[in-house]
Amino acid sequence: MRLMLSIAEMSTGGAERIVAELARGMQGEGDAVAVAADSGPFDGLLRGSGVERYIVPGRGRSPLTAIRAALRVRSAKRRFNPEVMHAHNVKATAVAALASVGPGRRRIPLLTTFHGVRREEYGRAALILRRADAVACVSEDLVDGLVAAGLPRQSTRLIRNAVPLPEPLTRARRDEIGSELGLGDGPVVSMVGRLVDQKAPDRFLEAAARVAAQRPDCRFLLVGDGPLRPRLEDLTRGLGLAESVRFTGLRSDARDLIARSDLLVFSSDWEGMPVAALEALAAGVPVVSTDVEGMRELLGTGAGTTVGRDAESLADRIVELLGTPDRRAEMGKIGRERVAAEFSVGEMVAAYRRLYSELALVRGVEIGQ
Repeated sequence: MRLMLSIAEMSTGGAERIVAELARGMQGEGDAVAVAADSGPFDGLLRGSGVERYIVPGRGRSPLTAIRAALRVRSAKRRFNPEVMHAHNVKATAVAALASVGPGRRRIPLLTTFHGVRREEYGRAALILRRADAVACVSEDLVDGLVAAGLPRQSTRLIRNAVPLPEPLTRARRDEIGSELGLGDGPVVSMVGRLVDQKAPDRFLEAAARVAAQRPDCRFLLVGDGPLRPRLEDLTRGLGLAESVRFTGLRSDARDLIARSDLLVFSSDWEGMPVAALEALAAGVPVVSTDVEGMRELLGTGAGTTVGRDAESLADRIVELLGTPDRRAEMGKIGRERVAAEFSVGEMVAAYRRLYSELALVRGVEIGQ
């Protein structure tokens, strides 16, 4: 099979990690795989994999940017000659659809994976996603949201994100991280993700201030970077948290930092099926999250807990769980077992490969072996 994956850029988000995992997984099965996207830190995940890489400058949301990106994707398709095109998220779908416009061009099956948008953007998203032959959603909440916004249910599939199970951190590695970040002997509560409005990191810091008032030995990690960082650093000082909070920036060892944590917290306004949450569960780390899409079904079996979208609710639950280590251990066990049973990378790759073959058959494209 010849597969081309596309996404806006290979930045450090969950969708980008899934693109990398899927590309490496398909390449490992003997398929020819290409990724068309703007460059980013997660290009490192593809290095040495044999995956072909086409740079498609596409940052920004203007029509002119989309047209330029579509022309680059069209050029990449001519060179690579894929049998299936797989776009991730709404913008990449619009670009891929534009790239297929024109007389005399072979219509390549287009699959989209939808990782989520703000609730008020579902109508526009559903309209654009109609251009795809099928839409794979990473959580049941996203399926329901798109159907309510007008996308036919028969166009949707449920294929959840997946992560590999990590080896437990060694004592030496735990000590190394603790020493580097000055974590001390107290509990560690982390947030992992881009520092953008969607993640509501200011809510996390406000919750941290409430937790620190009761647990002054607690340390808080913000793992990631983004445009809000300067404002958040000012807020940290204003809340009197300068000694308790660590802004780590982008980290290639983010999975280790998650595993070193006692809790992973999501203060988000919306989600889909966060890869960082799956990585926490895989490492046996419980998750506390605002009650947003994807998290209810992920944490509903007891691997974590959801609360209201306010700092007080987050803080109360964090303090409660920090005070009950036996409960945290049980939640961690449930999470690791669930990831092993339901969120394996091999099963995700196999599910997508079946869907590629189905779409190609419908379109009359003969898949190579």
